[in-house]
Amino acid sequence: MQEVVSAIVEWLGSPQGFSGRRPPPYGWVWVVIVAVWIGGWLAAQELRGRKKLLNSQTTLALIDHELSATALVDMDETLTKHSARLKFDQQAYVLDVKVTSSTTKEKLIHARLATLPEVEAFLSNETIFILSDFKASPSASDA
Repeated sequence: MQEVVSAIVEWLGSPQGFSGRRPPPYGWVWVVIVAVWIGGWLAAQELRGRKKLLNSQTTLALIDHELSATALVDMDETLTKHSARLKFDQQAYVLDVKVTSSTTKEKLIHARLATLPEVEAFLSNETIFILSDFKASPSASDA
């Protein structure tokens, strides 16, 4: 047993063959690299699971009623109101966004998208919202 432990300790402290131009990594560096890789993979799996859960909760909520989001943005001392509604209608997600400001003309965005990933991409590219901003309106959740 002592021989195994000493062999492992010797390997962890010895350089593993690399070119002579830069110092080779030691055995403990490989252990750290593998640990970081495994930690990153586990974190990615957890995030993938959370995203699937959010998408399924959003889909279930959209079956019952529409979701909405509102944001007030202060840019250059001008208050701008962004409001959006998301609903599921005839096998498509319908997104309506309205941007109002005291200094500019009202901007309306209407989009019909086939999947929630398309909705997410559209929201992040064209609006200030993300999918998790959308909530059921209080009147709809009381019904």
